[in-house]
Amino acid sequence: MSEQDALSEARVLSYLLVASSDKAKDLFATIANEMDIPVSVTRALCAMEGPAPMSELASRLRCDKSYITPLADQLEEMSLVKRVPGPDRRVKMLELTPQGIELRNRLEARIAELSPAMNSLTESERSVLKTLLEKIS
Repeated sequence: MSEQDALSEARVLSYLLVASSDKAKDLFATIANEMDIPVSVTRALCAMEGPAPMSELASRLRCDKSYITPLADQLEEMSLVKRVPGPDRRVKMLELTPQGIELRNRLEARIAELSPAMNSLTESERSVLKTLLEKIS
């Protein structure tokens, strides 16, 4: 492959990745607006599984740790999470409440319903896409 062909291919791939990312962000914002939830709350709920340190949420959201405290305050005020002690008393863990789990499940169902990846790709294609995205992430 010539250098010019490689540059052209890189440009097309970069454009498609950014376009896909923008489409996913727009979908997230649309769903958050439908449910009258801030996008930051939506992202946090979808990033949470079991009890985890606040620093892990920052890592999953790819944001600075200083952003997580006000976000955790907001989630707690909405009764979506509770702070629980970690294995080390210096570490605060966030845990979804039953209300938080229910809202996350509704969000994920709506995302699956509207997602272009879920609606336009076969199960096999989604598996390949997931593998490829994991590889480049």
